[in-house]
Amino acid sequence: MFRSILAAIIIFCFSSYAESQTDGDSLNPNVNGTVYSDENIKLANIIVTFTSEGESFQTSTDSKGDFSIELSPGKYTVSIKNPGYNSYEYKNFNLSRNEDKVLDIYLFEKIVSTDEIEVEGEFRQRQDDLRTSLYNFKPENVKMLPGAVEDVLRSLQSLPGVTTPNDFTSQLIIRGSGPDENLIIMDDVEIFNPYRLYGLVSMFNPETLRDITLITGGFPAEYGDRLSAVLDVTNLEGDKLRSLSSTVNISIANANVIFNGKNPFNIPGSWLVSSRRTYYDLIIGPFAKRAGLITENSSFPSFRDLQFKFALGPFKYHKFLVNGIFSNDGVDIIPGEDNDQPDSIAVNDVTKNDLLAFAWHYTPNPNFISKTTLSWYRNTGDNDFNSEILDPLIDRENYTPEQRDSLREIGALLGLEFDSRYTFRKFSFGNRSVKLNKNSEQEFGAGIDIVRTDLNYNLKIDEQFRSFIRNFPSASALLDNFDLTGEDNLRAHIYGQSMFKVNSRFFVQPSLRLDYYQIIKTPYLAPRFNVGYAVDPLTTLRASVGMYYQSPGLEKLVDGRTFFDLRNAAENGLKAEEATHYIIGVDKWITNDWFTKIEGYYKKFNNLIEQQEVRAYRYEYSLNDPSNSDPNYIKNYYNWVRSSEKLPYDSLTTNPVNAGSGTAYGLELSLEKKYTTSRTKLYGWVNYSLSFSDREKYGVTTPYRFEQTHTANVVLNYRFSPSFEISTRWTYASNFPITTPVGITPRIIGDSIAVNPITRQVIFNLDYGGKENLYADERPAYHRLDLRATYYTDFWSTDWAFYVDVINAYNRKNVLGYDYYLKDGLYINRNVVGMFPILPTIGINAKF
Repeated sequence: MFRSILAAIIIFCFSSYAESQTDGDSLNPNVNGTVYSDENIKLANIIVTFTSEGESFQTSTDSKGDFSIELSPGKYTVSIKNPGYNSYEYKNFNLSRNEDKVLDIYLFEKIVSTDEIEVEGEFRQRQDDLRTSLYNFKPENVKMLPGAVEDVLRSLQSLPGVTTPNDFTSQLIIRGSGPDENLIIMDDVEIFNPYRLYGLVSMFNPETLRDITLITGGFPAEYGDRLSAVLDVTNLEGDKLRSLSSTVNISIANANVIFNGKNPFNIPGSWLVSSRRTYYDLIIGPFAKRAGLITENSSFPSFRDLQFKFALGPFKYHKFLVNGIFSNDGVDIIPGEDNDQPDSIAVNDVTKNDLLAFAWHYTPNPNFISKTTLSWYRNTGDNDFNSEILDPLIDRENYTPEQRDSLREIGALLGLEFDSRYTFRKFSFGNRSVKLNKNSEQEFGAGIDIVRTDLNYNLKIDEQFRSFIRNFPSASALLDNFDLTGEDNLRAHIYGQSMFKVNSRFFVQPSLRLDYYQIIKTPYLAPRFNVGYAVDPLTTLRASVGMYYQSPGLEKLVDGRTFFDLRNAAENGLKAEEATHYIIGVDKWITNDWFTKIEGYYKKFNNLIEQQEVRAYRYEYSLNDPSNSDPNYIKNYYNWVRSSEKLPYDSLTTNPVNAGSGTAYGLELSLEKKYTTSRTKLYGWVNYSLSFSDREKYGVTTPYRFEQTHTANVVLNYRFSPSFEISTRWTYASNFPITTPVGITPRIIGDSIAVNPITRQVIFNLDYGGKENLYADERPAYHRLDLRATYYTDFWSTDWAFYVDVINAYNRKNVLGYDYYLKDGLYINRNVVGMFPILPTIGINAKF
């Protein structure tokens, strides 16, 4: 019903406005304005330049600082370059027929620094831009944010409603949704697995980024096949003025080198090539080898990548782009003789992430632009894992490697081997076009993806370990081997959206998106509707409502950390997952440098894909005398009685079913102080999020595993002088829910109780209770302080930045999880598994 009503509203808006649009008289608009200094003084004799499609038009201010110019309709870039002031640039300044505009410009006094501030025309969202939950994150913030290790995904975790599962991953948890529900795009190409070093950092190079846009909800019809949020990043083109320029960034953990310049032989355009490499293997590896922790032919995790972007044009109406990234992650660990742990793990793993894209931008006139992209993307992995792991319920502090044979003899070392091979491959072809009219702006596009996934997974595990894993219902489905040779599955979409200016204050944007997913042989229609109201020139109210769908696909399971057998998905009646977003918010520029925003949201999830629950049967064991709590009595095999027949219990399989639903709702507040003038000393942002999220499946409702009720971020930067700056970041979050053990239960192998072959005593597993105990507890609150000090200078015709960064400055032991073990009295004890300790790093950035 909701979808039908919303679609009818959208169709009505499209049709009624289409009838009302007229070309009108062919009169050119005027632009009038005033140029001020940051002290509100009007500036005379300032040249203002308007550029569109390679043509420039100039005017200058009079003695009172005023200017006026008549221009043809179109989209312009407004710019001012004046000695003593920072450059001003206002992109996407739209002019329509018969529409005069007023543009007041403020110029800010130039300071000595390697950073350039981003001026008001770029960081202010237009009032007729109806995207809700929009955050435009400056690449400069990625490079200066403490504790983010200059990583894009880790930097975004300082925004409202955005968090991460733990310190060791850069995955994003956004507004009560999982990482697999986020769409990630780079240069108009969807990325499946945007991580390096097994999730520790992301693939995005902060030195080559031009724009970072995060939409945490209510995203427009241009985007689809995800339920939660969109991250859309664009890379820089090369320097168009110089033949060669370069940037080098070196820290204690990695190196990043960028070369770029204008095209040779007077070919319009530019080129950019960058390369990154971590050197944990070069720094930490030798110490570990000398200590005998790993063998000489082992290596620590490392990654390297090569990235390039070539721009050709513009050639009158045309421009061509070529983007590429080729990366390699690897680790090879073989434990050495001096390993001081009773168990041992050997890992060999290679992961590759490659992308190649070609784009054609066509702009026949200032009111129309079309972007067509053809891309190829491939993500492959080759993993071998071999281990002997000490029984998790044994206190490892009492055992040494010399006792390994004895531990193996009594069954306390659990053997686990597996190897996996996977390939995600995607070919994509798409177009997106924008048409500007007097009182409206239309956007439409279409695309197809051909996705293929091959997966091979082989597991060898001893019965003791198999029994232990079966104790965790959600993990038991991973005990099967898989050999899935994928088929080419088609995804196709077409969409249209139109922003209409009802009057000078009120804007509406209806949109429709149609997706077809071959894997389930079903089309889905997703209507969406956005409205905006300009309360005054500095205050904007925005709201949105829309339908969102996500197709089943193995490529999404990398983030979901869950495996489903998607063979015969259509024949088994599997449906796309579904979400409905309701969002309302208001933002206000309090002054030219103070900005505040408040937003509320509600999301309803349906048809969520879960592991199929089936009825299975097993013997149950109970004590002869349940009231006897003597450990010796409980350990005695002969005191346990098996049920006379097998009893039913719920077991999970890898078969996917649409058995889940849920909600996520919350409120977000943020306040930001912009860096605007040389007199700005203190700047940064503060935000707070209140969030609730739950999931329901098989009649049981629990908190969502990534629910964090309270999160807060404080980011403050203080510039003592043009050369020295201190930055701080403090994060607080109530932690995720967990399932804790309620007792112990005998370990069952086959249909019998497992017994220690030497002591003849019962071996136990932890008992995690029934469904009522699922996610019933919560880990302690998370909080962390990160610090950064940066010194800027200029010598040898090069801009330099020297920095010291300290993660977790007060060494808070945030809880990742718990290792449980049993004491002799069968008491359950636990050791805390912590996240990042205090971790200082140093680095150098040089721009030649």
